[in-house]
Formats: sequence, structure tokens, C-alpha cells
Amino acid sequence: MNKSIIAIIFIFFLAFCVPTTTLSAGGWYVQPSAEVPLRRGQGNDYKIIAVVSDGTQVTLLKKNNEWARIRLAGGKEGWILKRYLSRDKPLQEQVAQLKQNNNALKEKLSQTETRLNDLARAHHQTEQELTDCLAARDAAKADYIQLQQDTTDVVSTKKELALARRQIKDINKHLADLQLENTGLKKSSSIIWFLAGSGVLLLGWLIGLITGKRTKKRRSSLL
Repeated sequence: MNKSIIAIIFIFFLAFCVPTTTLSAGGWYVQPSAEVPLRRGQGNDYKIIAVVSDGTQVTLLKKNNEWARIRLAGGKEGWILKRYLSRDKPLQEQVAQLKQNNNALKEKLSQTETRLNDLARAHHQTEQELTDCLAARDAAKADYIQLQQDTTDVVSTKKELALARRQIKDINKHLADLQLENTGLKKSSSIIWFLAGSGVLLLGWLIGLITGKRTKKRRSSLL
């Protein structure tokens, strides 16, 4: 709707301004109701030297009261009544000029419409690019927020990992101490069992020795 209004205003502007300027810049034209006689002098009693038809372009040489001296295109000069002269072009030429102006206006209108269509397409493309840029900005913003969250999680994870490593180190140290203590206990247990076994053997040997001596004494007493 806005494009049509602008185009109509543009046409009216050219139609009413351009033709007026063009017509007012022309020469003098004969515009009688019939053919006009060209006379040798200023009066109807002078001899007619030519008949000037309607719409003939002439050169104005001189004005004197109601008469005007003119020169035709072929060079012939004479006098005609001044009222038959006008600055306005003949109707046929005006119509032809208006048609020419109309065609020029149509061409300008077509060019204007083409330009407006190009601008509309460019505007639509710009809006699409703007929409894409906004979407890309929102996506980048979301990625940035996610990256900040991930960074926070990574820092927290690193802290937890460092704590876990320290705990593992403490556990490994405690385990090593327990293993060392266990090894010492095993050695002590082995010594104790060895001593216990040796004591049992020694006790058995002593018992056997004592028992053997008693048996020998009994046998000696019996003899």
C-alpha cells in the first residue's frame, strides 16, 4: 500500500511539473480557428503573401499594436494579427509530448517498483540475517553459560580428586604400616611356634630321660 501511494504521488508530481516547464520553454506557434493570411503590412488591405496553417512554428520579429511581424521556417517574413500567436504548442504536439512524458513516467515507475522490490528483498534478507545473528548470539550465550558451569564442575571435580588422592595416599601409608606390622607379627609368631615346638621336644626328651632313669633304677633294685 505504501509503495503504491509513493508511486502515485511521484507520477502526479512529474505530470504537473515537468510538462508545464517543457511547454513554456518553446517558441511561438500559430493557433487560429482557421488558416491565417500572412500580409506584407499591418492591415487587411495589404497583399497576402502566404497562408499559415494552424500549429505552424514561427519566429517573432516585432510587435506593433495588434499586429506581429514573423518569419516562417523557409525564411519568408510578413505580418499577422498578434492574437493568432501563442506560446503553447499545438494540441497534437502537446498530446505527443504528454504521451512521451507518460511513457517516461511509466518507465520511471517501473524502475521505481523494481527498486522498491529490490529494497524489499534486501530488507527481508537483512531481517533474516538479523534473526540468524540473534539465534547465533543466543546459542553462543548458552554455550558460554554452559562452559562456565562446566568450568565450575571441573574445579569442583579437581578439588574432590585432590582430596581423594590424599585419602588414597593416607590409606596406602596406613596399609603399608599394617603390612609391616603384620610381617613383624608373622615373624614373632614363627619364633613363638618354633620355641613352643622346641620346648615340646625338649620336654619330651626330658620326660623320656627321666622315665628311662626310673626304669633302670627299678630294674637295678629287682636284681
